[in-house]
Amino acid sequence: MSSLLDAAILVGKETTYGTPATLARSYEGKADSFKRAQEYIHSTGFRAGMQAKRSDRVTAINMGGEGTLEFDILTAGLGLLGQGMLGSVTGPAQVAATSAYTSTFATTAEDPRDSFTVQVQRPDMGGTLRSFTHHGSTITGWSITQDVGGLLVASLNFDFEDVDTATGAGTNAYPTAVPFNWTQSVITLDGDASDVMAFSLDADLALTTDRRFLRGSGLKKQPVRSGVPTFTGNVDMEFNDLTEYGDFVSGKIIPITFTATGGLIEAGHNFSVTITLAACQYTGTSPETSLSDVPKISLPFEVLHNGTDPAVSIAYKSTDTAL
Repeated sequence: MSSLLDAAILVGKETTYGTPATLARSYEGKADSFKRAQEYIHSTGFRAGMQAKRSDRVTAINMGGEGTLEFDILTAGLGLLGQGMLGSVTGPAQVAATSAYTSTFATTAEDPRDSFTVQVQRPDMGGTLRSFTHHGSTITGWSITQDVGGLLVASLNFDFEDVDTATGAGTNAYPTAVPFNWTQSVITLDGDASDVMAFSLDADLALTTDRRFLRGSGLKKQPVRSGVPTFTGNVDMEFNDLTEYGDFVSGKIIPITFTATGGLIEAGHNFSVTITLAACQYTGTSPETSLSDVPKISLPFEVLHNGTDPAVSIAYKSTDTAL
């Protein structure tokens, strides 16, 4: 008999969009938000005695759906989903002759073409585990956040083609790992280590998700890029001097890096996540004073492309020998 504590989220990478994949890894999601979208088309015309829309003149259409997977980033296991967040993947590559492996995910001119099968296992009130298997799950946007007092958190937005309840429950496979926490984080602004209280990075991959055609099926085709992706973020700081405000006023283009360094893999190599934003521009705002707190400045920024480096690059060092 299953209980609330048996709820689970499993993911597998698809070879062909919409064709269910083997469920390879489990993620410790913080909420259950994968929802099927359903459309009803009614035929209504003159008919004697009609009191409302006719129950025999309605068609149900499967419109796929959407969901968000939010989880703490651990020292192992990120690579499977990382490949769907940005345009290119390198690795995992062994670091020298050590147990450390690095995977690097970076933006390119191409949109991410990876799709996933996401199974949400939901126990019902009778103790039966019900598996909802979402095919053609494509990452359309994501965010990574780190606040003082918290853990490093990723939130991935998915669009999916279809969902079924006939696929059997996959076997959970959780990595042996620990989360990254705020005491392990360092941020550099324009090359200088800075005392930042909160960091966030948000991505909108600019994908068209409603690619439907008159082809004998309501199932949509794989989402494709239809605009310029946007990457925006924010850093919160104490107001120390005019440096960042001056960069905002002048429109200066600066690099921003975020690094979370975890425990030791072996001598000279630690678990880590490094986000490199080669060309950023602050979009606001002025510092604020208060009668109840120290002066602070919040600095939203936009990530731009300098024509040479990836706009966004995420390097993930772990002991994972495969994505």
